[in-house]
Amino acid sequence: MRLLAFDLDGTLLEPGERILPEAITALETAVEHGVILGTASGRSLRDQIRILSSNGLGADVGYPQYLIVDECRIYLLEGGSYVEMEEYNQKVRVAWLEVFEQALELVKREVSRLAAEGVRIEKVMSEQEALERCLISIFFENAIEAEREERLLNSYLSTLNLLHCTRNYRILTVMRSGFDKGSALNKVVQYFKVPPSEVVAVGDSTNDLAMFDERYGFFAATVQNAEDIVKRVVAARGGYIASKPRGAGVVELIRALLH
Repeated sequence: MRLLAFDLDGTLLEPGERILPEAITALETAVEHGVILGTASGRSLRDQIRILSSNGLGADVGYPQYLIVDECRIYLLEGGSYVEMEEYNQKVRVAWLEVFEQALELVKREVSRLAAEGVRIEKVMSEQEALERCLISIFFENAIEAEREERLLNSYLSTLNLLHCTRNYRILTVMRSGFDKGSALNKVVQYFKVPPSEVVAVGDSTNDLAMFDERYGFFAATVQNAEDIVKRVVAARGGYIASKPRGAGVVELIRALLH
C-alpha cells in the first residue's frame, strides 16, 4: 500500500465528527511507512478542513496530503495549506456548467413529484451552493426513500449520459457524468505516480462505489457498518471487509495491509 483514500462519514468518522485516537495513531503509522493519505468525501473543503483540524489532523501535521472534496474536486497539501489542483478542478467546473440548468430542473421536478407522493424531504441544496460545489444534493428524512429514488433516477439518467446520481445513505446527489470519487482518485494517483495496484480505497456507501470500479484497478476495502451493496462489490473484487465498524475498521484495515 503506497496510497490510501478514505471516506469520512460512516467510514473514518464516528458520530459527532470524531476520529478515534487509535485511528489517528494508525494513520500516523501509515504515514511513517511512506503511505500517502487522502480523503475522498462528499463534504466541502471547508467542512473537511474543520473536521480534520478539530481531530488534530490536516495541514498543521502534514497529512492528509490530499483532499477529494464534493466527490469530484482535488486539493493538494502544499506549503502548509490545501491548494486546488487548478487545471483538473477547472475541467470539473466547466463540465458542470454545461449541465447545471438541466440538473436544477431535474431536481426541482423530482422534489415536486416526491412531495406529491408524500415523501418527506429535509432540504434541498441551494442553487448558489450547487453552482460552487459542482453538485446538487437532496436530503431525505430516511435512507430507504433516498435509495429508492437513487434507483429510479439512475435508470432514467442512464439514457441521457450527461448526469448521474450518487447517494450517501439519506443524501442523494446529482452530478455531471464522468466526474466522481473514482475519477478524482485516479487523477490523484496519476499525480503522485503510484501504481493503481498499490492504491487502497475505503468507503461505506454507494457514492464510494466509483472508487471500486475495475477500470481503475484500486484495491477495494470497506468497514463492517457499510451498506450491503458495498460489501458485495468489495467481496466480488477480492477486497478487504473489516470486522469492525467505522474508525475501528479503518485501524484493522491499515494494520492488516501494513503487515
